[in-house]
Amino acid sequence: MRSLKMIAPVLVSLMLLSIGGCGSGSSSTSSPFSSGSGSTADSTSTTPTPTGSGTVLSYNLALSVTAPSGTGTTVGPNSIVIATATLKDSSGNPVANQPIKFEAVTGPVTINPAIVTTDSSGKAINFLTAGSTTTSAVDVIIKASTSANNQLVTAIGLFKIMRSESNIIKFLTTKNPTDPDGTLNTLAVTIKDPAPTSRVILQLVPFQILDNNGIPRTRVPVTISVYSEIGNCPVFIDSPETSARTVTTDDTGLGIFNAGVTVALPAGVTKNSCSVIYKAEAADPNNATGFVYSYGGFIATLETTP
Repeated sequence: MRSLKMIAPVLVSLMLLSIGGCGSGSSSTSSPFSSGSGSTADSTSTTPTPTGSGTVLSYNLALSVTAPSGTGTTVGPNSIVIATATLKDSSGNPVANQPIKFEAVTGPVTINPAIVTTDSSGKAINFLTAGSTTTSAVDVIIKASTSANNQLVTAIGLFKIMRSESNIIKFLTTKNPTDPDGTLNTLAVTIKDPAPTSRVILQLVPFQILDNNGIPRTRVPVTISVYSEIGNCPVFIDSPETSARTVTTDDTGLGIFNAGVTVALPAGVTKNSCSVIYKAEAADPNNATGFVYSYGGFIATLETTP
């Protein structure tokens, strides 16, 4: 009995220690957010845990859609559209190496590739192609989405495809229509006497194809030809010299060609001028048998001085 009295305090102490142990827990330095992963067509990349002070609670994905010019959200059929998705954490830090999926919610558009990985600034840039449409205007809705650390975030972007009823070919000139010679550029060359009997004067002629909404039409073949000349001056386009040439507009709807005129200075003549008119013609995309065309030109003057 005496032995039990001696052991009892020890047993009570052990029981108290045991009860106290039930309220404690082991410390852990691991993040409460495990890294997620995203798959591309041929690889799987691990999303790094975003850095920054404080606990990362959420993510934000923003999607902007612009035309190649960088302004506006209206494009023509079959035009390029730039979609930019930007991913940040709740502290405003960009999230890099994160796959972003682009997909169409509605409207004609080609998206290839469908998945683009964010760069060091958290941006994933994708170049989309607007589709063809039989209506004058159609809205296209694009969705960007990703899963960051098991959190699904999405964003929506919108652009409009405008189909014009007709198109125009616009020659780019610094002349004002109210000038005495209309929209013709004047090329004046002065040479010292004794002068040669003739001189070739060259002109670079830029033009642009636009629809009625002012949207450039890209990759359009345009036939450039000499329409008329006044002054008995031989005219040619480009090299080798010809009276007609096909020029295809670039990705901004622009085209350019060389035009030349040989201005003569017969004996006793100190000044001579020639007027050159050329024609630009292209197929009308809204009329299988129709064409759109425009005229441009320049005045070339050759003069001698003593």
